[in-house]
Amino acid sequence: MLSKSSKMMKNKNIFSGLIAMLCMLSLSSCLKNKNEQPDFSATTPVVEIPVGSPVGDGSVNSLTTSLIQQDTPSEYMFYINYAAANTKSTDITVTLSVDPAILATYNAAHASDPALTIVPASAFTMPVTITIPANQRRVQVPVKFISNVLDPAIGYGLPVTIKDASGEVISKNFGSVVIKVAVRNRYDGKYSFKGYVFREGDPVLSGNFKGLTKDLPSNGAAAVDFGQVWSNGTGVGGIDGLTINVNPTTNKVTMKSTANATLVNDPAYDSRYDPATKTFYISFKWGASPASRAATDTLTYVSPR
Repeated sequence: MLSKSSKMMKNKNIFSGLIAMLCMLSLSSCLKNKNEQPDFSATTPVVEIPVGSPVGDGSVNSLTTSLIQQDTPSEYMFYINYAAANTKSTDITVTLSVDPAILATYNAAHASDPALTIVPASAFTMPVTITIPANQRRVQVPVKFISNVLDPAIGYGLPVTIKDASGEVISKNFGSVVIKVAVRNRYDGKYSFKGYVFREGDPVLSGNFKGLTKDLPSNGAAAVDFGQVWSNGTGVGGIDGLTINVNPTTNKVTMKSTANATLVNDPAYDSRYDPATKTFYISFKWGASPASRAATDTLTYVSPR
């Protein structure tokens, strides 16, 4: 019979052995995980249009909207990429085409959004072939848009697909893309802003203001969104959906508010746009006494938004 001390020693040895075995197993497992590396050699190289992540059903992707200014040439760039563990020692010639079916698929996958219209052939130029040079992974593809052929009231899409890549495999998920195109009209931009505003019975919010800037984003072909301020620079409520609408033939301006039917041009003032200085001179009023309101503003173009 073992003595009590011998039993304790035996149990201690067994326990130590279990600990050592667990440590060895754990160390073996950790070393194995640490040394495992992805086997890129088993990955099939593909030629693709990298866009970050799939959009819609995963087969038709979109690139960030290209904002172009009306009457101004604009160049947009996207990439063609050779996705592989190693580069190729020879050039890869990539053939591109514009495929309306790609845009139809995209519109169907985004049925809750306004459908995009294909960019007319007369409104852009893009190389039919482009080369990924030997020992390189990607190349930029330039697309030049001719803005005066496009309507700022329409959302456009340019559906580009890879048709061939010197026999290389073309990515199934990233082989096509829709470049979304939006046109800023000629009045769109950042403006310096000064004027006078009147709020009946309120000498605090009525008065002159100056030294402000205002973004005027496009709203169709010949209008921009606008927000009036009080003399302290805070926004005016009750006239939401306010737009400056230009007659391109006469340069006369009509002010409109979708939220206030009483808003009209001041008939005693010549509200207009001066194309030579890119300046808006506008005056309008709304409401009725004892709550009548009025504003007379000057907005001069400073830069693109």
